[in-house]
Amino acid sequence: MTFKFKKTFLAASLAAAFLVSCGGDEGDTYYVGGEEKGAQPAPAPAGPAIDKVMTSSGYEIPSDAYFVDAPDGEGSDITSAIQIALFEIIDAGVINATLVLPKGEYLVNDTILIDSAVGFTLTGYGISETKLDFTNSVGDDGLRFEGGKDITVRDLSVYEAPKNGIKVTNSNGVHMAYTGTIWEGELNDQNGAYGLYPLQSRNILMEYNYARGSADAGVYVGQSKDIIVRHNIAKENVAGIEIENSFNADVYNNFATGNTGGVLVFDLPGLDQAYGGNIRIFNNEIYANNAENFAGGGAVGIVPPGTGALVFSASNVEMFNNDMKENDTTGILIASYLLADDGVSTYVVGDGSGRYEPTIANGWSPLVKNINIHNNTFARNGADPRGPKIGGHSTLPAFDDIVAGYTLMLGEVFPNVLYGGVGELLSNANQLSAWDGIVSQSAKDDGVDHSVYDAADQICISPNVNANNVSDPSNTGNHLAYENVNMGVVYRTDPTASDAWNENGPDARLLSDRIDNKDRTLQSCTTPLVRLSAATVIINGITYGCNGDDLTEEACSL
Repeated sequence: MTFKFKKTFLAASLAAAFLVSCGGDEGDTYYVGGEEKGAQPAPAPAGPAIDKVMTSSGYEIPSDAYFVDAPDGEGSDITSAIQIALFEIIDAGVINATLVLPKGEYLVNDTILIDSAVGFTLTGYGISETKLDFTNSVGDDGLRFEGGKDITVRDLSVYEAPKNGIKVTNSNGVHMAYTGTIWEGELNDQNGAYGLYPLQSRNILMEYNYARGSADAGVYVGQSKDIIVRHNIAKENVAGIEIENSFNADVYNNFATGNTGGVLVFDLPGLDQAYGGNIRIFNNEIYANNAENFAGGGAVGIVPPGTGALVFSASNVEMFNNDMKENDTTGILIASYLLADDGVSTYVVGDGSGRYEPTIANGWSPLVKNINIHNNTFARNGADPRGPKIGGHSTLPAFDDIVAGYTLMLGEVFPNVLYGGVGELLSNANQLSAWDGIVSQSAKDDGVDHSVYDAADQICISPNVNANNVSDPSNTGNHLAYENVNMGVVYRTDPTASDAWNENGPDARLLSDRIDNKDRTLQSCTTPLVRLSAATVIINGITYGCNGDDLTEEACSL
């Protein structure tokens, strides 16, 4: 696999920025790309910079930057100093300004709001050199950008924000780089919800960031378009990386570990942007995401611990060349919204009173369609499959039954890839087609429908790679279970099958097959799906992604 090189580069650069370099006083050693560069220059005084100054990530601070002064020194509260500087820059209408926060650890007692900035950069001296502590803040968010164009936030960390770390809304051009959002200590629902949190925006680039401890999602993009998420570390969040109700996203060369679920692609009902699509998840290392679910609420409360990746009620998703290893429950779970709410008859009533009738009219669908899972590597998943529990109570009883069925009734290792299939069964039986009578024309033009699955709607899980090594000492006591990498489908998708139904409706059959079996029959599509197109992001006139600055990136050629 090509990821090993990329992972090494990512680990080296972020280790230098986050774990190795020392923040503090003049003369401390600083690093660029893992290479020691000598003594850190002292920050310039307030006002336009005179001398060349570099951050630990190698970013050169412009000579005309503005610097926030901390007159009371490190450890003091700099809320007012930041707000005054923003008033002099943003409120004064300065375009393309750079504001530099001081080196060291500082207290912030309220949300820092940046409104309608254009070409604005907020930077510190590095992800571990500039730390903002929001423990006693009276505001929900740490940093919040509203509106604006071509915004950059970089080289700083936000700690203990009451709700969200760095939030951006309604902006065109968002660049987050070498930032950290961190809740330290025990993982629990008292932590903030989102770490890096752009939503309802366009042209989003998130790279070389670190997110830890979020009670919802560490690295998140929602209701947005044109997105690149690359070279990030998401560790010990409920959801490591999440793309929700968004279009045109590339998520690649990231490392997700220690989360409840490593990478999530969701389309949730009731949002202003009703659905998304064209989401590519590739060349990521998704390793040992086994944290118990500590969400305080919301949709991520249903994520089973030990889930490498979850595609939930989303369509037009391609996952390829990912390393899915040592996730306790499964490598990849693909499920319609019916897994969380099986009351199909209440979705659309016909008079507008159905539970999801308005959002289905706007184009949201509980189904999953056009999902292409190929060339991923699976090893040692399924050691301890379990459903999510919060406060000792199951948040997804249906999944508990599926786990028991595979592991106790069938005596198998839980599938490395699991597809629910019930939504496809109902569609193929024409039990949902009446819903199309209320779907908007624009959504229909995007391909939203609930009729029989055709060739373009397939869920394809082939080919993938079995990387288990039965002689590996880590397999002791379970090596026979790991010898085969299996995939499963809970419900038959052919409505004419004699065992697809029981007297109450769809009958869970718990089918399984080996992903490396050449004669397999489950989800091995005879008509391969069309590959999805690369996302393109444009910020400050620069094009990013596989069609831009990453043209020579190996992952982009897979």
